[in-house]
Amino acid sequence: MSSRVARATSFVAAASGLLGVLDLVSTLVCIRLWITTADFGAATLAIALFPIVDRLGGGKLGDALVRDPDDESTVAWLALGIGAIACGTLVLARPIVALLVQPLGASLVAAYAVRLVIQASSVVPEARLRRELRFGELSAIRVIAGLVETATKLGFAAAGAHVWCFALGPIANTIVTSAGVQLREPWRPRLHFAPGRARSAAKFAGALSAGELMYYAYTSADYLVVGAWFGDAAVGAYRLAYELVLDVVKLVSSITAEVAYPVFAAGGDAVATLAKLTRQNAIAIAPIIAFIGLEADALLRALYGPLPAAAATAARILCAVGALRIVSFVIPPMLAGVGQPRRVLAYHAIALVVLPSSFAIAAALGSDLTAVAWGWAAGYPIAFGALLALAHVSIAKLAGALGPIMVAAAIALAAGYAVRGNLVVAALAMLAVYVPLIYWIEIARARAAKAPDRAPSRDT
Repeated sequence: MSSRVARATSFVAAASGLLGVLDLVSTLVCIRLWITTADFGAATLAIALFPIVDRLGGGKLGDALVRDPDDESTVAWLALGIGAIACGTLVLARPIVALLVQPLGASLVAAYAVRLVIQASSVVPEARLRRELRFGELSAIRVIAGLVETATKLGFAAAGAHVWCFALGPIANTIVTSAGVQLREPWRPRLHFAPGRARSAAKFAGALSAGELMYYAYTSADYLVVGAWFGDAAVGAYRLAYELVLDVVKLVSSITAEVAYPVFAAGGDAVATLAKLTRQNAIAIAPIIAFIGLEADALLRALYGPLPAAAATAARILCAVGALRIVSFVIPPMLAGVGQPRRVLAYHAIALVVLPSSFAIAAALGSDLTAVAWGWAAGYPIAFGALLALAHVSIAKLAGALGPIMVAAAIALAAGYAVRGNLVVAALAMLAVYVPLIYWIEIARARAAKAPDRAPSRDT
C-alpha cells in the first residue's frame, strides 16, 4: 500500500504541475495576444463562480461512490439529474447572475454549467479508478484533457471568442476526460434507481460540497475586509502575499489530499495512515514555508516588482498558518473517508464564524494590511483545534510524527539565513542541508519500524 500511495502521489503531483503550467501559459498568451484587460476582468468574475457551480452540480457524488460503491447506477442517474437541474437553473437564472458578474459573465456561467451534464457519464468509472488508486491512468487522462483545453482556449481566443474561450476550454476538457475514463473503465448504467441509496449519497456529497462552499466563503472574506478597511491598493498587495504562502500550501497539500481520500475509504488504521500522509505532506511543504519566511520580501519583489513592506510582513505571518495547514488539509479527507462528512462540515462552519470575525476585529485594531494576516494567525488555531477535536487526533502523536521534519526545516532555515541575500544561493543552501537530514530521518524511522522487539534475556 505504501508503494502504491507513493506512486499515486507522484502521478498526481506531475499531472498537477503540468496542468498548472498549461493554465498559466495559456492565460498569459491569451492576455498578451488577443484579450483586453476589460475582457479578462469580465471573465475573471465569472471564473470565480465556476468552483461554486461544480459543487452545486453534484461534483462530490464521485466521493460517495469511492466510499461506498453500492448501487452505482442509482448514483449515476442522480448525478445526471442534479447536473441537468443545476444547468437548467443557471440558464434560467441568467438575469439574476448578471447582477453579480455582468451579462456576459452570466452567459459564461450558464455555458460552463453544460459540463455538469456531460461529466455525469464519468462519475462511476472515475470513482472506480480512484478507489483502485489508478492515478497513473487518471493523471494521463487529465493531462491529455488539459492539452485539449489549452488548444481550445487558444483557438477560440485567436478566432475572436475572447471571453468565451474561458468557458469553452473547460467544456472540452470535460468531454475528453469523460471519454478517457470510459475507455479505461467502461461502464453503462442500468435502468434502476433506488431512492434510499440516492438519499444517502446525496447527504454524503451534500455535506462535503457545503463544507467546500463555506471554505470558499471564509478564505475570501479576508480580501473583503482588507478592501473595506485599507483600500483597493492594499487588497492587491495582500492578495500577492496570501497567494505566495497559502495558495502554494494548498496546491501542494491538494496532491496529498486527493490520494488520501480513497486510501482512508479503503479502511485500515486511519490514525497510522493520517500520520504517514501528514508526514509526506510536511516533508514537501516545510522547506517551502521556511524559504518563504526567510526571503518573503525578495520573492515578492522578484515576482511582482516593488510592493509595500507590509506585504512581506503579512507573508511571514501567514507562514505560521501555512504550517498548521500541513495537517488541516489531510484531516478532512480522513473524516470523509471513514464516513464522517458531517464533521468536515462542522469544521468549516466553525471556521466560517471564527475567521471572518477575527479578520474584522484585527482590521479594526490594526493600521495596515498586516492586521488581517494577524487575524489569520489568531483565528485559525481556534478552527484548527476544533478540527483536531472533531477528528479525535492527538496533538502529542502529531508532534511525534512531524517534530523531526520541523527540526530539519529549522536547521535548513538557519543555513539559508547564513547566506541570505541571493534567492538562488539561499535556496540551494537550504536544500543541501534539508535533503540529507530528511533522508537520514526517514532511514532511521524505517529501521526503527523494522527492528524486531527484543525482550531482555532470562538466561541464568
